[in-house]
Amino acid sequence: MFKFSMAVTPLHAKFEAVAKGSPAEFALLLSELGYNGIEYSVLEPETIIELVRIASDYGLRVPAIGTGLNYIHYGLDLTSPDEGVRARTLNRLQSFVEYTGRSEAGGVIIGLIRGRGDSYSSPEMALNLLAAQLSTLCRQAVDADVKLFLEPLNRYESKIINTVGEALNFLRRVDCPNLYLLLDTFHMNIEEPVIEDSIRVAGDKIGHFHVADSNRYAPGMGHLDFSSILKALKDTGYSGYVSAEIIVKPDFESAARLTLNTLRIASGCEEENR
Repeated sequence: MFKFSMAVTPLHAKFEAVAKGSPAEFALLLSELGYNGIEYSVLEPETIIELVRIASDYGLRVPAIGTGLNYIHYGLDLTSPDEGVRARTLNRLQSFVEYTGRSEAGGVIIGLIRGRGDSYSSPEMALNLLAAQLSTLCRQAVDADVKLFLEPLNRYESKIINTVGEALNFLRRVDCPNLYLLLDTFHMNIEEPVIEDSIRVAGDKIGHFHVADSNRYAPGMGHLDFSSILKALKDTGYSGYVSAEIIVKPDFESAARLTLNTLRIASGCEEENR
């Protein structure tokens, strides 16, 4: 059966689809509601160990560490035309892998930090850079026993790897045993003809799973059929975390309650999932 978590950040972040506030307060509430985990989006990799400790104090695991704020706040970009920016980005991600390996967090997300790819005449040029960068990072990730989660993003956020099919082709190209897919229902609702079919095609390459409804609010506030989506996810054999990365409306507690209730009912598990 799936485990449930929610994405938060301790920062005053510019990214809207994440809860912002005190890690301890979030962890306490999620634990009381019956969540299994808490996913952190952070800027400084050195903070990972303390954040994982806070989660553990409340009986929660950390399935993934988000890195996208480094793109939004610092302009770090794995496919930047500026070689210096690419080098700094790879170095930052190597620190993420190091500190994730020293903690009990599940893996490192490669989402926005891969860049938009719109500085090039073709996506292939950006993909070549991304493959080279991630090949280097993957070698470290294998040694540190840390998973990397590559997230297909919708076309409005990046021109590089928008669909599950494109992501699977890229995984074959890089050929790294620790590189998996992070699928997100919000992006899939834009890019995939049938979300459930694409989930089944991804199969055992799914390493982490994000949920948000069609409007990026909490599951249950839009029109996505989470019963059908989670059935497809279950059919792949996936039994990891289903993590809400959502715009928090009307408030954190209400959104967290609705998310958990919706996902429990959709997955056929209305009892506490611990």
